Amino acid sequence: MKQIQYQRVHHSGGGPQGVTDCMNAAFKAEEHGFKPGSRIYFAVDYDAVDEEVTSHILPYFRSIKEEMDQLGSPYKIGVYGPRNACARISAEGYAGTSFVSDMSSGFSGNLGYAMPENWAFDQIVTKVVGSGDGRIEIDNNIASGRDTGQGSFYPAPAQKLDIGFDLDYWAGLLQEADDYMESIGRPGGTGYVYTRQECLETIMNYDAAITSAARRYRMRKALIQTSAFWEFCHYSYKDTAEDAGVVLYHTGVIPDWGKDLPGVTRLVDSSTGIAKVSGRTAILSRNNSIRSGLLESDILDSASDDDRWTMWQKSNQDNLFNLSTVPHLHIWGADGKQGDIHEETPQRRPALDYTDTETFEILRRYQGFGDQAVADAQLRMPLYAIFEKYNSIVRGS
Repeated sequence: MKQIQYQRVHHSGGGPQGVTDCMNAAFKAEEHGFKPGSRIYFAVDYDAVDEEVTSHILPYFRSIKEEMDQLGSPYKIGVYGPRNACARISAEGYAGTSFVSDMSSGFSGNLGYAMPENWAFDQIVTKVVGSGDGRIEIDNNIASGRDTGQGSFYPAPAQKLDIGFDLDYWAGLLQEADDYMESIGRPGGTGYVYTRQECLETIMNYDAAITSAARRYRMRKALIQTSAFWEFCHYSYKDTAEDAGVVLYHTGVIPDWGKDLPGVTRLVDSSTGIAKVSGRTAILSRNNSIRSGLLESDILDSASDDDRWTMWQKSNQDNLFNLSTVPHLHIWGADGKQGDIHEETPQRRPALDYTDTETFEILRRYQGFGDQAVADAQLRMPLYAIFEKYNSIVRGS
């Protein structure tokens, strides 16, 4: 069993340009309302000979693929370029479809090479349309049907979207968050696995993915940061024991482990990982987003031991997957549910203009219902304000 890892995220190579280009492209796509699953084509807009494809182009696209994975895979990747470059990049798994620049018939990367099997568009000729002042040149392309494009978009946001964190503010954020948690005695006593600084460093190491999710789903990233940081700080040795029980049960080592514990039948599931997400809640929240068209994946059965075990392992072993589930939990916490018990209006999905009341309610729902959930949500509101303070400074509003 792989436990939560306190680690710094890094890329295995490919240079910084691919990382920068991927992040800029994804953030701009989110800003302009492109929905998750849309495809972004990255260009090889010159005659890259085969040796250059090996030495420069493949590492560049590898870094794009790695960065898109780190962002939570919000968009699919395509490649625009000569046949050889498209085919080789696609063969490595770095692009799903190709936009072939066949119009450049003299390119060595087109001469003698077959069309890539995954071609979506083929750029064949430049033609002139119109006349006079309206005369323009256009590229005439043919389509295979592998990529049908995007037909609907999210509306442009009225408020500024969050952007990546500025490390110049790291010391201030750490100091305020740590001081606040210390002032409320959370977590208190011994028995906790990670220090508060380790927890915050881990959350901020995934800032790009958190930022991307917040932009994509039009919520404040402070919602994701607050829930994840709070839960990670409270990850205890009791949690590690429960995680071990889940593994023992599902691997058949001790199928009835935990059956004699008060209130416990079998440890078939547990709240695990950075944000303490159980297999069941991960399935239910992600199913809700899949049905809403916010996420592309398979519907799983939350009552199935096999499906819960599959989802639990992802939540336990993959920090990025665990964190990427948090916004779906917040969306699921609002979708189709009434607001606070004193209100009659339905709870809105998390939004950029959430009120303090709505923020409190959605933070409370992350932990469920009852007095303890309410009390903890009250304690998390000042923490939310700390994260939002620095996020608002960075985004300029």
